[in-house]
Amino acid sequence: MACSMKQAGSVRESAPKRAKQLYELRRPVFLIGFMGAGKSTVARRLARSCGVSSLDLDTYIERECGKKIREVFADEGEAAFRRMEAHALGEVAAMDAAMLVSCGGGIVTTDESRQALQKLGFTVLLKVDADEAASRISDKSTRPLFQDLESARQLCEDRAPLYEQAAAATIDTRGKDVYRITRELRSLLEEEGVLCRI
Repeated sequence: MACSMKQAGSVRESAPKRAKQLYELRRPVFLIGFMGAGKSTVARRLARSCGVSSLDLDTYIERECGKKIREVFADEGEAAFRRMEAHALGEVAAMDAAMLVSCGGGIVTTDESRQALQKLGFTVLLKVDADEAASRISDKSTRPLFQDLESARQLCEDRAPLYEQAAAATIDTRGKDVYRITRELRSLLEEEGVLCRI
């Protein structure tokens, strides 16, 4: 594999320094779901409000590899990227402090990553349909899939059972704004004993 992962630890997206840590995560929380579900935005917002750290897995891989995801796909192919993704899950889960980790939409497409999601942390599916996801994405030039909505609908439908298989819990995001989704995620994690006051 031409793009090798380097030592972990350089891309943690911590809450702002002035934010007091009010909570701790007892284990990593992985947010999965179709693109446009709000995974990255919700992870950052919840991290800020609770004083914990968040990390975007695609950004982590890009920084470790020194390439954009699209370049990895073009240069090395999807199979190589999916191996990197599974490896990155293990690295992130092994970090000293548990984090909120937003994952790419295709992470569930390999058995290795689905098993890692189930084993290494608490995985929450942010559920959305392709039509609502498309309405949330303002710059569709960065999301080539949404140039063809019918293909996006089919892909979303194909991945649905894989998301369900990997997730320990589901939040339906349809018709909800980011504030409500964040509140629901916080409540869910508190109820599950994953997010605890300190």
